[in-house]
Amino acid sequence: MKPTLEGAQLKIVQRARNVFQEKSFSSLTTTALATACGVTRRNFYHHFSSKEALFRAAMVMGNQEAQERANWAAQKAMAAHHNALDVISEWLDVRFGVTRRNVARSPHGAELNETAFRIGSDIMIEVSHETNARIAQLIDELQRRGALKLRDGVSPPDAAQLIADGARGVNQERPPIPPSQLGKRYRAITEAILFGCATGG
Repeated sequence: MKPTLEGAQLKIVQRARNVFQEKSFSSLTTTALATACGVTRRNFYHHFSSKEALFRAAMVMGNQEAQERANWAAQKAMAAHHNALDVISEWLDVRFGVTRRNVARSPHGAELNETAFRIGSDIMIEVSHETNARIAQLIDELQRRGALKLRDGVSPPDAAQLIADGARGVNQERPPIPPSQLGKRYRAITEAILFGCATGG
C-alpha cells in the first residue's frame, strides 16, 4: 500500500486530511474541497477523479504514516528492553490509538468512520493484512530476543491474528471507548490474548 504521490498531488492530499477532519464529507462539494486544498476545481480534477478518490488517497497515506510511526515506536521500546506486552501494546496504540483520538476530536468523526468503511473497505482489508503481518513480525522478533515464548502449536501469525482482531474490536466498539482509555484497552486485550498463548521471557 505504497502511495506514489508527489508534488502538487501530495500537497492536495496533505491539506485534504485536515479538511476531512473539519468538514462534513457528505456536504463537501468538489469546488469547496478544491478551494480548501488551495487549488482550482480544474486543477483538482487534473489529479483526482472525485472527492472519493481523494479521500481514498488520504486513507492510504494516513495508514502508511501510522504504520511507520508504530514500527519506530516498537523498535524504540525493544531497544529500551521493554517487555513483550509493552512493545505490542505500544505498537497498537501508536498504530491505531493516535488515529482514533484524532477522529474523536473531529465533529464529523462518526461520518469519517462510516465513509472509510463505505468507500475504502478494500484499503481497510489490505491494512488488516499488513497489521497482522507486522504484529507477527514483532512476536517473532520478541521470541528471538528471549522476551516471549509461544506455546507449542501457536505460531506468530496465530497470535498476531488474535491480537489484531482484539484491537479492531477496541477500535469499533459501540459506544466508542473514550479516547483517553484506548491505550489501556489495547494493553488489556493484548495481555488477555498474549498470555493465553505465551509465557513471559
